[in-house]
This record gives sequence, structure tokens and C-alpha cells, in this order.
Amino acid sequence: MTSRIPELDVLRCIGLLGIILAHVDPPQLIFQLRNFDVPLMVFLSGYLFSHRLLAINSFKAFTDYLLKRFVRLVVPVWIFLTLFYSIQYFYPAIFPINYTAYPQVMLSSYLLWEGFGYVWVIRIFLFMAILGPIFARYFRSFGAVIAFYAVYELLCWMLPQVFTTAVYSGWNKGLLYTLGFLILFIWGSWYPRLQRKTQLLVAVFSFFVLSAGFIYTVLLAKMPFDIGSYKYPPHLYYMHYAILLITLLFSLKKYLARLYNPFVGFIGSSTIWIYLWHILWLLLLPNETWYYRFMLVFGLACFTTYIQQQFVLSLIRWFSLPKKVSDQLLIIFNS
Repeated sequence: MTSRIPELDVLRCIGLLGIILAHVDPPQLIFQLRNFDVPLMVFLSGYLFSHRLLAINSFKAFTDYLLKRFVRLVVPVWIFLTLFYSIQYFYPAIFPINYTAYPQVMLSSYLLWEGFGYVWVIRIFLFMAILGPIFARYFRSFGAVIAFYAVYELLCWMLPQVFTTAVYSGWNKGLLYTLGFLILFIWGSWYPRLQRKTQLLVAVFSFFVLSAGFIYTVLLAKMPFDIGSYKYPPHLYYMHYAILLITLLFSLKKYLARLYNPFVGFIGSSTIWIYLWHILWLLLLPNETWYYRFMLVFGLACFTTYIQQQFVLSLIRWFSLPKKVSDQLLIIFNS
């Protein structure tokens, strides 16, 4: 069994809680504050990948890595979607919207493109798995990463001016989403090698960008400072807010490690299935007060994931499955 890294499991737990929190319609202030959740999860992917970078030194090693990431990321989503749509097909009345009546939505979900709105984040992690190793290997200098970020921000400003809304939508979801999160992935893969003063410098710069944006938006333009409006694609204030919060959290790693317990370890090792099951419960449960709904959705998603894992372990024992089959089942269903 792979040993856990306590502080990283705590950070995964924080990221997952933030993502689920966003889906229960919390007050605007809380919704704004949790805007670092997906960037944190992407950053952690890059951070963990930094330990594998030297091991992926051949085409075969790269394809083996991609196959493992595909099985770990995409196969669980396809299994969940099949079950999700099957339940909807036979019991459409218990869902606010019966998505089986919209084949194009179902296809889009399986393709991880847009679907009914929750699977796009899996597409991001898949693209990070494909492109992250390449970009992390060839963007080796801090200056190159800064130049990459500058070009990306320019594209975010320029493309909406050049293309029609329909054409830009495709470029946005296919290119800009990926490039924006790649910056966070690369930063995560670099983070263990960065000097403390460099990490601090980046955080200070992000703080000044956010401060300038707040002063201009709220005090001068008299408009709300909406960090989330810069999420699709991730750029400017959304990126810098995430960088600032991630740096702060990582500076507290040794304290966060003290929060580790078996339940946190379970969440940290089961994030994808807890995320998937929360979609089902989110659509099934009534629209109660946001904090009750959050506790119910999160609690039931954890419980369903735990039952699923115990069921798979029982199947392996009952049928004395070969190790190769058992390992694949554990990767797919038990993370």
C-alpha cells in the first residue's frame, strides 16, 4: 500500500470541500473565498508529478504513465455516468432534469467536454496528465514560465476580440482552459525546487495584483470584485488569488499535517469517487439551507464511496481474483 503524505491529504480534502461547497449555492462571500479549490487540486497534481519527472524518460514510460492516468481518471467517470444515466432513465421523476432526454448532453458528458456541467474538471486533469509532463520538462526556467503566463493572459484578452462568441467558446474550452491550468500544474511541479524567497516573491506579486484589482473595481469603478468571473478560463485575479492562497496553505504544511486522521486519509485517497457521487446526491436531495445541503451531500458522497470500496474488497476476497485483476479494480473503484 502506498504511504500517505499527511499534509497533502489535508490539502486535497480542503480542495474537494471547496469544490463541493461551490455546488450548494453558499453566500456570495463564501463562494468567492473558495475560488482556489480547483487550482489547488491542479497544483497538487503538478507537485506530486515533480517526483516522477525524471522517471518518465522514454516514450514507453510516458505511454505507461498516460494509460495509468486514463484508467484512474476517465474509466471511473464513464462507469459513474453509465450508472447515473441508468438511474435517470428508470426513475426520471426524482431528478429536476432528466438528462437521458438529451442525447447530445450525454455524449458531451462521456467526452468530458461540457455535459450537464460537472465533468469538465476531469477533462482538465486528463489534459494535465497528457500535456503536463511535456510542458514541465521543457519549461525549465522561471523566466520561461513567466513568459508563458504573459502570452496566456494576452490570449485571454485578444481571442474574444478576434472570434465570434460561438467560435471563441470552442477555443476557450479547448485551449484557454488547458493553458491556464497548465501554468498552475507547471508551477506545482517547480514548487519543490523553488527557493523560499522566490515563492514569497510570487505570492507578494499576486497580492499586489489582487489589491490593485480590488481598488480599481470596488473603489473606482464601483463594481463588485468578482474573482470567479475570471475562472472561465482561469486568468488574472482568479489565478493570482489561487497562487496567493496556495502559497499560504503550503507555508502552513507542518501545521496542516497535524489535522491528518484516518478520515482525512480516506478523503485524500478517494477524491475522484467522492466528487462523482456528490453529483448524484446533489441532484437528488432537496434544495435545503446551503450548509445543511453541504453536510448531507458531502456525508452521503463519502458514505457511498466507502460502501463501494468495501464491496469491491469483498468481491476480491469472495472470488479470490488474480492480483492483476484485483489491482485494476482497486485502481478504478478504490483510488
